[in-house]
Amino acid sequence: MDLRLRMLSDWHIGTGTAARGRAARQVQRDVDGLPYVPAKTLIGVWRDACEVAARALGSFWYDWVEYLFGSQRSHFESETSQPPRAGMASPRPAALLLNGPLRVPGPLGQMLTARPRLREAVIFIKPGVALDPRTRTTVERKFRYEEMARGGMTLEGSAELADELDEDQLACALALLWAGAMLVETIGGKRRRGAGRCQLELSGPGLPPDIDRLSLPPAKPPRRSDPEPAHEAEARTGEGWERALLTLRLLDPLLAHDRTVGNLVIGLDHAPGWILLPEVLSRLRSNAAAAAARRGDLVVSPATPLVDGRRTLPAPRVLARPKDKPDLIVNRMTSSGDPGQTLKRLRGGYVGQGLRIHRPGFTTRMHNTINDTTQRPTRDLGGVYVYSALEPGTVLAAEVRVRAGLLAEGWQKSLAGTWRLGRSRKDDYGRVSVTVQPEPANPASGPSLREGDLLRVWLLSDALVHNARLSFSSDPADLGRALTEAFTAAGTPGVQVEPVLEDEDRIPTSYEVRRTESWHRKWGLPRPSLLGPAAGGCLTFRIASGQIAPDALAEVELTGVGMRRGEGFGQVRFNDPLLTEQVRSSSPASSPTPSTATEPLAPGDAGYAEARLIERAAWRGEIRRTAERLAAESDVLADLNELSISRLNNIRNLLPRLREDRGVLHQRIARLTARWPDPSKARKVLEERLVSETWVWRTLDLPEAELSLTSDATPKLRSELRAEAVSTVLIACLAARARREAAGAGEQEARP
Repeated sequence: MDLRLRMLSDWHIGTGTAARGRAARQVQRDVDGLPYVPAKTLIGVWRDACEVAARALGSFWYDWVEYLFGSQRSHFESETSQPPRAGMASPRPAALLLNGPLRVPGPLGQMLTARPRLREAVIFIKPGVALDPRTRTTVERKFRYEEMARGGMTLEGSAELADELDEDQLACALALLWAGAMLVETIGGKRRRGAGRCQLELSGPGLPPDIDRLSLPPAKPPRRSDPEPAHEAEARTGEGWERALLTLRLLDPLLAHDRTVGNLVIGLDHAPGWILLPEVLSRLRSNAAAAAARRGDLVVSPATPLVDGRRTLPAPRVLARPKDKPDLIVNRMTSSGDPGQTLKRLRGGYVGQGLRIHRPGFTTRMHNTINDTTQRPTRDLGGVYVYSALEPGTVLAAEVRVRAGLLAEGWQKSLAGTWRLGRSRKDDYGRVSVTVQPEPANPASGPSLREGDLLRVWLLSDALVHNARLSFSSDPADLGRALTEAFTAAGTPGVQVEPVLEDEDRIPTSYEVRRTESWHRKWGLPRPSLLGPAAGGCLTFRIASGQIAPDALAEVELTGVGMRRGEGFGQVRFNDPLLTEQVRSSSPASSPTPSTATEPLAPGDAGYAEARLIERAAWRGEIRRTAERLAAESDVLADLNELSISRLNNIRNLLPRLREDRGVLHQRIARLTARWPDPSKARKVLEERLVSETWVWRTLDLPEAELSLTSDATPKLRSELRAEAVSTVLIACLAARARREAAGAGEQEARP
C-alpha cells in the first residue's frame, strides 16, 4: 500500500529536547534535516482509529485489529508481570509492516536537502505561554518558543501485509485499514489546540475496498502456526565451502540490542550473526539449511562496516597509539614501543585498508508508549524510552558459508532483497537492502605450524566456549581446548595448544569479555545470558604437541571455534600479518563524493504545490532579514531627508493600497504629497518606490536561485510578494529613521 498523509495544518512531532536559546521544543528531523512522521507515531494513531471502527462495526472485527497491529499486553498483565500460563496463546506479531517513516517525497526532498535556506523554511518558530488552570491567565516565567512544521505538506510512505491471506481475508484487512484511515484526523502534539490536522489516504491493489463487506461478518484472520520441527539432515556432503558475500545498506536505523541503561536502549555498532541467521534461513526455505546451522555446516558471519569497498574487521585490542604520534600504530603483541613512550590503547572501532580505524555513526531517537485512558505516557506501559541505533545509509558486509553440495545450486540469489532486522522492525527500524556479490576468494593459507611455534589468534566475533563444568567461560585455557577440538575436526588430530599469558616486553594476550543478553522472540521473555571473549580480542597460544597444516588453519577460520558457530560466534583469524608487524602508519581517509544537483520542479510535477509553499515562506523570511539589514546600514528614503518623520509616516497609509490600479495609486500619491515641500520631487520618489515593479527587487537583491525550487519561481513570487516586500522595506526604514532621530534628540538634551 502507498500512504499519503496530507498535513492540513501546522504540526509538531517533537524530539523531547530543547535547543538552548532558540526553542523549548524541537521538531523531529531526519538525517537530511527535514521533518517527518515516524512510523511508530502513525501506527499508534492508526491502531486507535481502527479500534474505533471495530467498535462500531462489531466485536468480531477486534480479531483483525490484533492480527494487523499485533498483540498488546493488558494493563493487569503489565502491572503484575505474570508469567505465561500453560495453554496460553503466544503474543501475535504485527502483520502490518510500515516501510519506514513518512517523509517529504521524491525530488522535493532531494532539493531541500541540498539547499539550507529552503530547508529552514519548512520549520518555523511559534511563541507560546502556559495558562494558570484556575485564573486562566498567563503564568509568569512560562513564555517559550516551540518549533512547528509548516502545514500544507504531503508526506509519503508505504506499508505491506503478510502474503498468507486469501482473497476474502485480504479484503477484510484492507476494509478495516481503510475505515481506520478515514478516522485519522490529527497526529502529533498539540492536537487539541488545532495543530496536526491531517488526512490519511491509502492506495494500491484492492483499494478503495468494497464498502458492502463492512456490513457483513468478516472472515477470520489466519491463525499463527509454528513451523514443523525440521528433521536433521545428513552431515556434510562435500569438501570445501560455498560462500556468498552480502552487502547490507541500511534504509532505516538498525537496532541490534547491546545493553539497556535505564530507559536508554543502546545498539551494537554492527549486525551480529544471530540477527542475520533467521532471515537467511527464511529465505533459503530449506530444512537442510536449518539443520546445517545447528551443526555448524552453515555459518553466518557478523555484518561489519564496508569502507572503500572492503569489509572491515574488529580492531585488534593489542593495537595502541602513542600520545605524541597519533598517526602511528604500535602492535603491543610484538613490541612495547619506544622507551618512555606513553601508549593509548585503541578501543572499539573497525580496522580497514591502510590501518584506518572506522567507527559507524549512530542516531538517537526518543519514543513513548501512550496510555489509552490518560492519553499520556505512563511508566507501567513503558513511558518514555530512547533508542540509540546505527544510522541509515551505513553499509555493512557479511558472509554466508555453506558446506559444498548441501543446498541446491544458485542458493545465493535467494538472499538478495529487502530484509527486516533487529528491534522495532515493523515500523521505523530495521529495513536493509541486501545485495549478493560473487563468491569471495578463500583465505590465504599460511605456513604449517610445528611444535613450539606461536599461534596468534584474532577474534573476529564474540566466542562462546565451555569450561569443565559446562558453563560459559572466558578463560584462555578453555578457548585453547576449543581450538584443539576444532583442529581435530579439521583433520589434524593430536594437536595440543596452551595459552601464553605473560611476557617481559610484550602483551601476548589482550581481550575483553562480552555479555550477550539472549531473548525468546516468540514469547517475548529473556533467555540465559551468553558470556565469552569479545570480538577484537587477541590471544597467543604455543603449539605444545603435533603439527597444524595450512589447510587445517584455513578450515578452522571458515568453520569457527566453540559453540553456536552458525550464529556467527567464534570467528577467528590465525597469524594475521596485522598481528606480526611492530609499527605501522595509518593512511588518511578518502574524501566523500559530492552530491549531484536536481532539476527544478515544473508545473504539474509531483510536489510542485508543496515546493511553492516552501518557496513563499523562504522568500518572506529573506525579505524580512534583508529589510532589517538595509534599514540599519542605509536609508532608502534618503531623498526625502528634508521631511519630518511625522509626514513620512503618512506613507504607511498608502501601503495597504499597493495592489490597487496604478491610476488610483498615482492619484493617492499626488494627494498625499500636494502640501509637502517640493511636491513634484516627493511624488517622483514615492512613485518609484510604490509603483515600480522592479525597484524593491533591485534594492533587496535576494539570492533568488538559492530560494527557488520551481522553474517559474522568480516571476511568480515577484508578482505575488511585491506589495508585501515594499511594505516590509519601507516600514523597517521608517522605524529605523524614527529611532535615529529619537536617539539624536536625546543626545542634544543630555549636552550641558
